[in-house]
Amino acid sequence: MRRKAENRTERMGLRPHLGEGTIHRLVPRVDLGMAIADFKLRRDREVHLRTETPMVELSYCLHGAREIQVSGARYQVAAGSYALQFVNPASARMHFGEDQHIRMLSIAIPVATFHRFMEATDGSREADFNRIIGSQPYRLYRETIDPTATVLLRQMTQAIDRGGIRNLEVESRMLELMSAAFSSLLQESRLSSAKLSRTDRSKIERAREIVLAKMADPPSLLELSRQIGLNDYKLKIGFKEIYGHTVFGYLRDQRLEKAYRLLQEGEGSVLEVSYAVGYSNPSYFAEAFRDKYGVNPGELLRRTSRSAR
Repeated sequence: MRRKAENRTERMGLRPHLGEGTIHRLVPRVDLGMAIADFKLRRDREVHLRTETPMVELSYCLHGAREIQVSGARYQVAAGSYALQFVNPASARMHFGEDQHIRMLSIAIPVATFHRFMEATDGSREADFNRIIGSQPYRLYRETIDPTATVLLRQMTQAIDRGGIRNLEVESRMLELMSAAFSSLLQESRLSSAKLSRTDRSKIERAREIVLAKMADPPSLLELSRQIGLNDYKLKIGFKEIYGHTVFGYLRDQRLEKAYRLLQEGEGSVLEVSYAVGYSNPSYFAEAFRDKYGVNPGELLRRTSRSAR
């Protein structure tokens, strides 16, 4: 990266041999930071990161997709979704695909600020970092970006691109985004944590196994709930708590991840792979694949064929 400013607001450009684009960093106050990344890399690249202090990060994936690996676990963040991440000191890797247009907006705060935001006026606290993450290095909640957040994100990024926006405006919009995300994701987490027993968790883990085993022809939510002996409400809420996604959102991600691996390994045509992972409509498969990875499945297959020669 080439830095063009050394103050609290800076814009860094990618070096030409890496790709093209910028990362714009804004710090309206010392405990509140935001980064807007807009770039395209010339080749597949893995970025290694190390978090030195516990933190909370809210990330919006506006275009493209990325894969995060923390302590051996893999997480996918696709375009049109956002992730609320609780991070202990740990090493992580992020993977970005070749020629994939990436546009992301991330907000980061220290744990002390998160706790202050979570405190009610009577001094009680709605959520606690240590209770949420426990001894894990990383905890992630994912959700689709709703229309209100979409409008807010567009207004903020356009104002920043034009220049001259005041720290007050940046901070107020960041707080709006965080308030909505915390209310949505952490409220669901509190409901599920209060109602999930060890037996329920075991049943939900079994549901995941069934979904993966029957990926090409999965049961409906009601059928799945009957198979594991858990009502559909607890299944929906509990599955999202444990795996960070709805049952069928998780299934969609796993289908596309398997398709990516099959295409990379040259294990069939695009049509064959789409059927193998449960898509009966190849056009719908191609659209979902492109939305997630920023590349058409046919193009990925051609790249794989060229590199194998």
